[in-house]
Amino acid sequence: MPIINPRIRFIEKFLANFNSVFSTKHQRSIFREFIYAMFSDYKRMSLAAIANNTAVNYQKLQYFFSESGWSIQGLNDIRIKILQNQRTTRADNKGILAVDDTACPKPHAQKTEGAQVQYCGCLGKEENANVAVASCFVSNSKHFPVDFKSYLPITTPNPKDFKSKLDLAKELIDDAVNKKIPFSSVVVDAWYTSTDLIEFVASKNLTLVAEVKINRSIFFTHPQTKQWRYLTGDKIIALIKEFYPHKLKTIAIPQADGTDKNTLYYSFKSKLRDCSTEVQVIFIFDKWSNIHVLITTDLNMPVRSAILTYLLRWGIEESFRELKDTFCFDQYQVRHQEQIQKHWIMSFLAWTLAYWIKQNGCLSKILNEPPQTIGECKQAIASLIVIDSSFLLSKNKELAASLYNIKSERFKKNLQN
Repeated sequence: MPIINPRIRFIEKFLANFNSVFSTKHQRSIFREFIYAMFSDYKRMSLAAIANNTAVNYQKLQYFFSESGWSIQGLNDIRIKILQNQRTTRADNKGILAVDDTACPKPHAQKTEGAQVQYCGCLGKEENANVAVASCFVSNSKHFPVDFKSYLPITTPNPKDFKSKLDLAKELIDDAVNKKIPFSSVVVDAWYTSTDLIEFVASKNLTLVAEVKINRSIFFTHPQTKQWRYLTGDKIIALIKEFYPHKLKTIAIPQADGTDKNTLYYSFKSKLRDCSTEVQVIFIFDKWSNIHVLITTDLNMPVRSAILTYLLRWGIEESFRELKDTFCFDQYQVRHQEQIQKHWIMSFLAWTLAYWIKQNGCLSKILNEPPQTIGECKQAIASLIVIDSSFLLSKNKELAASLYNIKSERFKKNLQN
């Protein structure tokens, strides 16, 4: 059944915050309808599917995304302000700012702006795709996306002021600082741990915790010659196993099931080749054959804290999964970058609405068992929307007859009873 002008109090309260971004009542109405519609399930989300599920026709939706002059950044700034204004949703300095990219595979979209064959982590292979670099706040108790930047490959026809993923990552870090979002560390995976990013984070007086690739050159004292030299991580691992196994220390790392796992590590202060920033290097022997190399620019950070801080990075992957699986972040059928980014911000807003509802217990007095996940929250809200729409139709028989294009006078009469 199409959504017919539902009015759920706490959703209306949330959406009212964004009225100033839209110049007309008509734009505000379409925005509202679109957000409500994002809580429905779709086999494949598109403007046509949204139009079939709302009172807004396809042409008006198309115009809203292609011609209406509303601000993507304006919506996101208000979204962040809403989250930061409440204790239940705000970021704090116990969490981290994670930065990573995510791909939206578009195998058949050869004319989509910015889409190009590139590696897609979600598929584990190369595919034609659009890519967004995003930042996310993550702590032990909460996570939420902060912002995104669209990555346009340098081979995109006539790219305007090409920016690499690292350039975009630095912009996202700057933006988070300018928005006064508190966090303890910037956390990235091995792909982003370039000399440029390390030195950039250090120049901002921020702490970086990151993984480095096993072939990264690290300044290390050779145990036989006693001379300092740059050795790749894999060679250092071999030397640690041969000469320093007795110096490995044990640390307890909490697991998802509540137990602790004892892990061996070896740490020292050093530098990476061609990098002026001193770092603490931590070799983590998860297994004798499974070894990770972490670095942090905080030379005094306890090893356990560094490891637990890096493990929080998984929260950004969880955010990407929720955005895609629950709010169709990667499901769009538009070609131009501005339209794609408008779809992405709508996905951010729908996710944030579900997060805001869950964190503030808006459903605790409505449902016997309030939702515990974003997915459960979406399902609960979708059911409330259907109930609210059904209630409206039951009170407006003429609207119900018109909606379903009922010709039979007998059916119409039954509606009146």
